[in-house]
Amino acid sequence: MITKEQLIEEIEDTQSLELVHQLIQQIKQQQKTNKTSLMSQLRNMPKITAPSDFAQNSDAYLNGENFCRLG
Repeated sequence: MITKEQLIEEIEDTQSLELVHQLIQQIKQQQKTNKTSLMSQLRNMPKITAPSDFAQNSDAYLNGENFCRLG
């Protein structure tokens, strides 16, 4: 495993600090895009299209007594 000190030594020996900086920025951007918040995930969930009384009569709809189209 590479230690922070080893990495710092290698960076100090590198002639192209601009390239190292770009690589670090790319890694940080990837980490940001990989972290999605719970609210972001919930916003992307598909919505249910149902009648206005679906919550009150869900048993009837699920048992087939009433008919509605979900999704």
